[in-house]
Amino acid sequence: MKKLLYTLVGEGFAEYEFIPAYFDWIAKQHNADLIRTRIQIAVSKQGGVSRVLDEIKSLCEQSFVSDKPVHLFVAGIDLDRPDHTDEQTHLENRKHELIRCLGRLHQTFEDKIILFVPIQALDYWIHYQQAKSTANSLESKGKDELKRLVYGNKDAGREVVKHIARTVGKNANFDQLVTQSHSFKHFHDQVTAFLKNTSQ
Repeated sequence: MKKLLYTLVGEGFAEYEFIPAYFDWIAKQHNADLIRTRIQIAVSKQGGVSRVLDEIKSLCEQSFVSDKPVHLFVAGIDLDRPDHTDEQTHLENRKHELIRCLGRLHQTFEDKIILFVPIQALDYWIHYQQAKSTANSLESKGKDELKRLVYGNKDAGREVVKHIARTVGKNANFDQLVTQSHSFKHFHDQVTAFLKNTSQ
């Protein structure tokens, strides 16, 4: 089994539970073991888009130039709005914000970097699995309403968010989520391509 180190950088606590659960699921399909490094935004500094954009470059550099360089760097920010266009224009624009912040690191390590932009937020990916919703049917809901549906409170604390994200992730039907959310499919396709390339 191939062991692959990865760094994960995201806006909040849900990302650090849900995405590793997805990686556990997909790694088994590719006879790999995806192991997360401890490189991330400090827990005390969790603070949304601006924090990710401020720190992504240094965290990426740290990941690839350390004593044990990672095989994969994964980072994302929420779109914070719906995007019902077939071209996913808003998603692509947001992704380019991350690419600009990475600068030359993106050019150097492009085949080892995966960028994700949930529509509107990663909480929507979680709720697709909770509600068993039809494709792209949730993104028009407001974020406060969705947080209440997912976590029981729009201002749910860290431990509640982590517990729900972890529980849903461990029980998720990720094949179904690919059909439910354009932005998750965009992420999943990148991960699948990376794993196929590393197995060759």
